[in-house]
Amino acid sequence: MFDLGFWEVLIICLIGLLVLGPERMARTVRVLGRWAGKARSSFNATRREVERELRIEEIRKAGESVRRDVEETRQAFKGAGDEVERETREARRAARLRKAEESEGGKPRAADKEQDQ
Repeated sequence: MFDLGFWEVLIICLIGLLVLGPERMARTVRVLGRWAGKARSSFNATRREVERELRIEEIRKAGESVRRDVEETRQAFKGAGDEVERETREARRAARLRKAEESEGGKPRAADKEQDQ
């Protein structure tokens, strides 16, 4: 974290021992250790929370992408269904007209005209 090597830590401990004395040095080291532990746990908790939020955001983006794909597919199927329905109506109309022409000698019946509309 502070990029301190072994010798730097040893020198700091020796200076602390000379300045504070053996009794106060032990208590100070315990307090500093507690603070460092609390700082480390707070940092880790914050890091975990940020990672969790990033995963949630990734999932949200993936869900939005899937929703767009489903909507595009739905629109494509709707367009294809409309086209099939239109072609089916045209085919039925043509079949009725042919049948009418065959049975009446070329004139479509009035009932066929009403069904077309």
